[in-house]
Amino acid sequence: MHDIVIVGAGGFGREVYHWAKGCFSSKKFRIKGFLSKNSRDLDGLDIKLPILGDEDNYKIKKQDRFLVAIGDIGIKKRVVERLAKKGAQFLTLIHPTAIVASTAKIGKGVVICPFALVTDNVLVGDFAMMNIYSSCGHDSRVGKYCVLSPYATLNGFAQIEDEVFMGTHSTVTPKIRIGRNSKISANSAAMYNVPAGSIVFGVPGKHKVVFKK
Repeated sequence: MHDIVIVGAGGFGREVYHWAKGCFSSKKFRIKGFLSKNSRDLDGLDIKLPILGDEDNYKIKKQDRFLVAIGDIGIKKRVVERLAKKGAQFLTLIHPTAIVASTAKIGKGVVICPFALVTDNVLVGDFAMMNIYSSCGHDSRVGKYCVLSPYATLNGFAQIEDEVFMGTHSTVTPKIRIGRNSKISANSAAMYNVPAGSIVFGVPGKHKVVFKK
């Protein structure tokens, strides 16, 4: 029996808690609780599980398996790196309503939410998150720690490098490459390659470099 520790107790953490109950066999896993810096994150909510501590003070047990549920890319990366140094083992969650091709490659620590679509020869990097109804067309690539918001779409052969955030209803058109640590605004369409550290906005998407590369 493994104990699932959900990393993050905010809104996304609570969503992942409900999905995890239907994704992991109760004969092999039980949900132990949450990690959060805020011990009161669950106050007043109908979730009868404890805040076990945070990534710095929680003592990892042999049977622990960690499910990362943090939406902010920078915070998630920092927390994952701290837990990994302490020997944490991470789970991947693929909701049963998601469609994932057998030829797709899914990294560790990934969360694929309800009704997401991952098609032929897609690569989803470690600790990426695909929210509801997001999709990755054939031969597309999703870098580590990326976030695809609801209805975000990567078309065939498109590529987003590590730590890219795609807003709700955003699109990367076929064969386009988005540099690492970039953001695509909601309802925007990236139709040209953009360098690292860019923000893309509008249709067709314009970009400017505003983040550290």
